[in-house]
Amino acid sequence: MQRHSAWAIFAFLMVAPSQVSSGDEDRPNVLFIAVDDLRPSIGCYGDPHAITPHMDRLATQGVQFNRAYCQVAVCNPSRASLMTGLRPDKLGVWTLPIHFREAMPDAVTLPQWFRKFGYTAVSHGKIYHNPTPDPPSWSEPIRDLPRLPPFYPDGTRARIQKAQEALPERDWRKNNLRGPSTASPDLPDDQVLDGARTNMAIEDLRRLGQSKEPFFLAMGYIRPHLAWVAPKKYWDMHDPAKLPVLTDQHVPKNSPAYAMHNNSELTHYVDLMDLPKPWDDRVVEPENARHLMHAYYACVSYIDAQIGRLLNALEEEGLADKTIVVLWSDHGWKLGEHRGWGKMTNYEIDARVPLLIAGPGVECAGQQTDQLAELLDLYPTLCELAGIEVPKFVDGASLVPILRNVDAKVHDGAVNQYYRRHEGQQYMGYSIRTNDYRLVEWRDFSTGEVTARELYDHRTDDSETESIIDSAEPSVIDELTALLLATHPRKGLVMTPSIHAQWKPDGSKGKLTFENATDTLVRVLPITSAGRRGKAKRVQPGGKITLNARIGSVYVLESHDGTIQQIQSLSKPTETVVIQRDVPSETGRMLVTPVR
Repeated sequence: MQRHSAWAIFAFLMVAPSQVSSGDEDRPNVLFIAVDDLRPSIGCYGDPHAITPHMDRLATQGVQFNRAYCQVAVCNPSRASLMTGLRPDKLGVWTLPIHFREAMPDAVTLPQWFRKFGYTAVSHGKIYHNPTPDPPSWSEPIRDLPRLPPFYPDGTRARIQKAQEALPERDWRKNNLRGPSTASPDLPDDQVLDGARTNMAIEDLRRLGQSKEPFFLAMGYIRPHLAWVAPKKYWDMHDPAKLPVLTDQHVPKNSPAYAMHNNSELTHYVDLMDLPKPWDDRVVEPENARHLMHAYYACVSYIDAQIGRLLNALEEEGLADKTIVVLWSDHGWKLGEHRGWGKMTNYEIDARVPLLIAGPGVECAGQQTDQLAELLDLYPTLCELAGIEVPKFVDGASLVPILRNVDAKVHDGAVNQYYRRHEGQQYMGYSIRTNDYRLVEWRDFSTGEVTARELYDHRTDDSETESIIDSAEPSVIDELTALLLATHPRKGLVMTPSIHAQWKPDGSKGKLTFENATDTLVRVLPITSAGRRGKAKRVQPGGKITLNARIGSVYVLESHDGTIQQIQSLSKPTETVVIQRDVPSETGRMLVTPVR
């Protein structure tokens, strides 16, 4: 991984206004819809319990991918990979804490690339992993939500405090316990978070649709991510007695001890603190499981209604025929499968995602495909559909051949991966899915040495209940292994970006002052040695702040309007950083102002 000197000038690609040629105004718009934690529990995917008429409608207007897979089954690395067009091993982002800008400062995101060709890129909601929205990707600053009414009942805060007081001192939830995992407030759609954001997205859709320039409008929905909060009317749509509850599940047989996740995501919530792990003797009680199922399906129906509002606005504005619509989820989700609740494995239930693409250039509207696809493919696919250059740096493959012929093959295998810590050791599990098999190869994270393998035959075991790695034909294993190694050779990996690892606080105290000489708000975020961004401090235009810091501390400076992205560190007891915009060079790069 590339190393940088102490006060290196970090180059950051800033998209200058493009020279729009004649005909650019005819390029299609892009409506880019992300839904967090959405497994294919959608009517068009054959789920009889889902009430999703609007996503079903979108499926009839485009191509439905039945075998689409994320790169990593957790929010941050999945979204970072999709949005940069880079595989996680190249980008250096595999976990929740590390922002891709620290791992690869010069990464060019999908909306940045579209801006280069004259697009106005605007974002709402969760496109990147919260709370790291990456302002440089967008043409306009991301607008804040209006204040919304509480969705938890009175007394919730006291309930949380009481539960925290009862926890042992070293319990990680002592200062990090959340409210109940579910809520059904009797509120209008737009008085709950995703509905309010949909209002804002529709406003922008109508505004941008009047412009001569094409738009790239991104709307990222939070639900059905936890907490499962949806207006009461969406709960009332579903009869919980008719929802399936899985009671016969087991951890996949012959799998290594570190293959499954421990369900800890749900134990953040005050009502699920004692949720059993998949390998425990205890199980989630059927009535509790039924309630959680009910909450998930209610949230999916709520989001479906908001997507319907977006699609209706697109039609009302006369934009439907000239707008590419893509709907995707960052990963799947277990609702009891493998005795798990959540994501964070390499298995089908977590890696498989819904993917719908409709609009200009989609010649097979209303059809489904069983051809393999990766979320990584969306970058080149949208470029080709929009008639703009496909950058050479992207790792994915365009899905346009499938949009023209649903039987066309783009991939022989789809790869996803997951990082795991277990008993003091670090592992990276790589999984390749073909038409018939899923091979999982676990490796020592720092050396790349193989530590375990799993193999599932989807011709006979679509639920991946038992690994047959010990009884399978060696030729099958060899063929799958060769396919995996073609894109993911065995090598050691480094978790912490060098941009952070080079600075190690020595304990000496100091003061670091930031002076904002620009006309835009700048956020200053401390970075831990592990790469996690801390709570931001705001520096108003013309203002300054002084932080008590330690020698070697690292900070990210990020402007609200996306024009400034800097890395700074304290190297002596007292230093001042003057934040100002440098004139972009001919290559379109923004340079960091050095410390004085």
